[in-house]
Amino acid sequence: MTLIKRKIIVVGGSAAGPAAAAKAKRVNPNNEVILYEAGGNISIGTCEIPYVLSGEISNVEKLIFYNPESFEKEKGVKVKINHRVEFIDKNKKKIFVRDLHSQKVFEDNYDKLILCTGSVKKIHPSFRSGLENVFYLKTIEDVKAIQNYINKNKINSSLVVGASYTGLEALEFVKQISNEIYLADISDLPLPGHEFEVRKILLEKIGEKKINFIGNVNDIIPYEKDGRVIRVKLNQEQIEVDFVLITIGFEPNNSLAKAANLSLNSPCGSIKVDEKQKTSDDNIYAAGDCCGVKEFITKKTRWIPLASYAHNQGHVAGSNAAGEPAVFGQIVRNIGFRFFDLNIALVGLNNEEIQLNQIKCKEVSSIGNSRVKIMPGGVKHFVKIKYRPDDKKIISANLVGGEDIIGKANLISFAIKNNIPLTKFYETDFLYTPTLSPLIETLSILGKQAGD
Repeated sequence: MTLIKRKIIVVGGSAAGPAAAAKAKRVNPNNEVILYEAGGNISIGTCEIPYVLSGEISNVEKLIFYNPESFEKEKGVKVKINHRVEFIDKNKKKIFVRDLHSQKVFEDNYDKLILCTGSVKKIHPSFRSGLENVFYLKTIEDVKAIQNYINKNKINSSLVVGASYTGLEALEFVKQISNEIYLADISDLPLPGHEFEVRKILLEKIGEKKINFIGNVNDIIPYEKDGRVIRVKLNQEQIEVDFVLITIGFEPNNSLAKAANLSLNSPCGSIKVDEKQKTSDDNIYAAGDCCGVKEFITKKTRWIPLASYAHNQGHVAGSNAAGEPAVFGQIVRNIGFRFFDLNIALVGLNNEEIQLNQIKCKEVSSIGNSRVKIMPGGVKHFVKIKYRPDDKKIISANLVGGEDIIGKANLISFAIKNNIPLTKFYETDFLYTPTLSPLIETLSILGKQAGD
């Protein structure tokens, strides 16, 4: 296949953008590939951000896998950081770019354009911008701002608003800097969307770490003094605070696509793409957290922002933009995180999605151990699986326990993707060795329960 030389512009330099740009150049080394990034860094590991603050990762620079010079040298892609793409002219196949140092705006033309604009943090309406001790957690700049503040100020009491993944992960470093910690959420329990049993286990761990959880918080009123929040009213309760971290989620960064009248998914606002990552414009592709994915079980488009999906979508978008056909398939949500020594994973649909799609399912659950019980060092786990009663195909799984649950989550994801019924786990020959595994694998127990 003879490939035509193309000029390909990529907008955004996090997970999807560098993957798309590098792939477009690999497919045809004759292509001119340019990557524009509004910030000062590209190829950033954002998932690891909380662990820089906790000290588990020694410094923030380790989150930057390439700088513009090393990326251009290794991948052959021109990189322009601190350059914000502000408008797309689809008809003329041009973009308008602002150099954030000089503030000058210039035009650049493209044959194919790939939008990898990622996501943006949700801003809490109760807290105005510019408050000295109120922070969000999304970027390297956020990390540096938090580090600068905690190095210069004594913190006795902290508030984390939002008890989902980011907020829970962040509590490891908040625990290091603060004696009194409050965790607030609009839901009645932490980790909305997960099974009740998992949320209760998590709540117990939160209490064990002497963190005060306040649920059903619908009304937050901050009180300020000298540019800082000094007190916060949560429903009817008032607490003194020195440090506030807001982790109420993210949303697709769709402003550029919206201004260009590209089709968006409703209601999430992510960019609508086909299996080739092509948008509603034949010359524009999109990849990563700015666009949706097709979920395997329901066959519906969902917004599930994960770095692994973004990276793979970037490869597909870059390949197609360069003229080599590639397809991004349907995904099974498979997400996990660590909360101190507790590991939690969710595979497939969450409870809200099961109810929304009116899926009838049965459930089985079991408590197991990572090793045979007489061996020291074993860690208990809890696994709950929901499945269709007719064909026994898995709809969702919630897992909590030690590191061994990650392997179980991956096996469950594999089973869902390959239409393997839950009962097949009972027929599987799982490895047994006393120092590493239980005599009977928990998934085998659940497979038998589903078949009885």
